[in-house]
Amino acid sequence: MATDLLAKRQTRNLLFDFYGSLLTEKQRDIFAMHTIDDCSFTEIAREFEITPQAVSDNLKRATMQLEKYEKCLGLVKKLENRMHVLSEVEAILSKLESLGWTEITAMAERIREFMREL
Repeated sequence: MATDLLAKRQTRNLLFDFYGSLLTEKQRDIFAMHTIDDCSFTEIAREFEITPQAVSDNLKRATMQLEKYEKCLGLVKKLENRMHVLSEVEAILSKLESLGWTEITAMAERIREFMREL
């Protein structure tokens, strides 16, 4: 359960990182205060002089908009796929290095340097 909440929060943060600038300024500010700064609806409502229900409505609309952008562009999914592939490559490199061959170790380091540049 806690892992699911953490995964959802991480996904929302990535969506915001990729597409947040496409939201309205008010949506962006409310979303950032709630998701990144962990402010309550009441705190946000006070800041914007709106009701907590209006905060909730703004967050829902912003989230729907971010998910719509992701559905069209898929940037978060592409990043997650790349990170998965990179972790598999890292695991393979570690196994090869354990063989102790100097050439493999040197090649593994060159591949790691290339991966860091991605």
